[in-house]
Amino acid sequence: MYPRLSQLFGSFFHQDWDTEGNDWPDLVGNFALGSPATELYATADELDHLLDNCPADTALEHELFDVLYCEYTPRPDLGGPTVRVWLGQMADRLRQLAGQA
Repeated sequence: MYPRLSQLFGSFFHQDWDTEGNDWPDLVGNFALGSPATELYATADELDHLLDNCPADTALEHELFDVLYCEYTPRPDLGGPTVRVWLGQMADRLRQLAGQA
């Protein structure tokens, strides 16, 4: 259902994500390296669809962590954004990087 997100989370947000970068902007930047702008925009659109298709936060977290196997959390308990806000920030960052490609 979300092939680009499967690639993004499976390749960069796995259990050893910290070997791919220091934080989520690093991981998204690494994902974007060598990717055409059209793919980055399409990935951001998939994030938008994920957010739209999961209006309840529990459903969103289930899809992200249990279906897409994301092992990174923005740690709202430590002052980070909620998962919903974080995914929106990721979509914005992908669009920003696409505009620079």
